[in-house]
Amino acid sequence: MAVWTLLRRLRVGRAYTEQTSLLSVPLLFWTTGVCSIVLGLWRVWVVHRWILSGFVGPGPVIACVHLFTLGGLTMLMMGALYQLVPVLTNSKPVSFHRIIVQWAFFTFGTAFFVVGVNNDWTLGIATGATVMVVGIIYFVANLAGRVWREPEKNITTWFFASSLAYLSLTIVIGGFLALHLSTGSPVYATDVAAHITVALGGWVGLLLIGVSYRLWAMFGRKHREPRYWLLTWGLANLAIWLLVAGNLATSKWLCDVGWLTQVAAFLGYFADLVAAGLGDRRTMRDPALQTVAVSIAFLIVWEVLGTTATFQHHSRLWIPALWAYGLGWTGMSFMGFVQKIMPFMVWLHRYAHVHGKGKMPRLENIWRPAWGYAPMISAGLGISVFLVAYGTNTSVLFGSGLCLQVLAWLMLLGMGVRSILGPHRKPD
Repeated sequence: MAVWTLLRRLRVGRAYTEQTSLLSVPLLFWTTGVCSIVLGLWRVWVVHRWILSGFVGPGPVIACVHLFTLGGLTMLMMGALYQLVPVLTNSKPVSFHRIIVQWAFFTFGTAFFVVGVNNDWTLGIATGATVMVVGIIYFVANLAGRVWREPEKNITTWFFASSLAYLSLTIVIGGFLALHLSTGSPVYATDVAAHITVALGGWVGLLLIGVSYRLWAMFGRKHREPRYWLLTWGLANLAIWLLVAGNLATSKWLCDVGWLTQVAAFLGYFADLVAAGLGDRRTMRDPALQTVAVSIAFLIVWEVLGTTATFQHHSRLWIPALWAYGLGWTGMSFMGFVQKIMPFMVWLHRYAHVHGKGKMPRLENIWRPAWGYAPMISAGLGISVFLVAYGTNTSVLFGSGLCLQVLAWLMLLGMGVRSILGPHRKPD
């Protein structure tokens, strides 16, 4: 009964309208992304002995990485962009049918690719990579024109356009790596490092910074436009290219300079967030923004661990550093921002067409702010326990940290479903 009610609330099976896609599209991508992250966390436990030993070369470990980055983080980002780009560029939403086709290509391509890598299945790797690339190209084609046609280029368009360009570059490099894997040719660590840099630094990093700037300006109490955004954007792009060049040329000094440039970009980004209200007492009463603040703490962990790994040659530190970056900064930022965005989407989806015809629920009646504490604590504690477990090489702690993170994502998904189903209390 609950499933049928959810489908009815989303107007599944009815004629397409903008109102239909308002909630259905992001929920489709977000549900797929959360399920991929939960499945990935389970697979991490299966291969945890390899991870604790710092041995990340086997196929099952590489499959886990791509399940997180493609099925999880990229899927979440795609859903967010389909929602944000039309709003921020004052353009019509992308056709619901085009979105479904793109989602299907990307989802099934990712599934085949991950299964192929996990089982050393050459046909699965080749087929999955091809279908997945088609899905990504279709995604970029759906949104790139809207971003570039925006007459007034602003903070958001600069970061979004750059992230889409890096996503395209990521699939080019990834395509070559997949070709090497499917043909049995050797894959070099320098090429993999360049692929990771472009994917996490360019696609994920620049996109999340752009989203953060926009949403902090909307939801932070100070409502200030960031002062250092152009400096942050320029330094971040320079750092990515220095790191890519350093890895491909096996140049230590280029990698060192690139990393320091990346740290400088982070400092500019951090200064803008502080000016927008990060750390302000009144602003930080909101559990959603508290979750984002915790994500920034994990970004600092990434900077500290990455700097130590770069200059002290502790390569083992890259695994916890990347975990803090991926599920700490990126994952928890999404957790925080979705708590601010979801109530608006549900309200518009269910009540915009009857606005003015009676009393309407408030946003806090649709998504109670206090709901945000549970996933924030569970995710933050889970990631922290994971980092400690990796440092102490303790399997029990490792599993406990993974379970807490699974619980956090499932709670977030459950809260989203609860906000759609209602009932929503109306003011007296």
